[in-house]
Amino acid sequence: MLFRSTLIGFGVLAFSFFPPTRTLMLWGVCVQIAVMLGRIAIEHRVRDPAIARQTLTVVELLGDGVTVALFAIATLGGIMQLGAEV
Repeated sequence: MLFRSTLIGFGVLAFSFFPPTRTLMLWGVCVQIAVMLGRIAIEHRVRDPAIARQTLTVVELLGDGVTVALFAIATLGGIMQLGAEV
């Protein structure tokens, strides 16, 4: 949970530093919100605790991977665009 909060915080912070890449940052934040909502849904729908844990692990791993990729691409794109302006 702390890792996810850190990523979301980085995404919101990066909004102010890299305006041209805000769309990718927003998608990353949306992915994390979807993962959080998915976690709630899985906890309520899946009755078997072992299957619920495995499902949560897979969903969170995929969501975190997509978020990190989007933030990395957006940050790199913002740095490249700022470098081109100089």
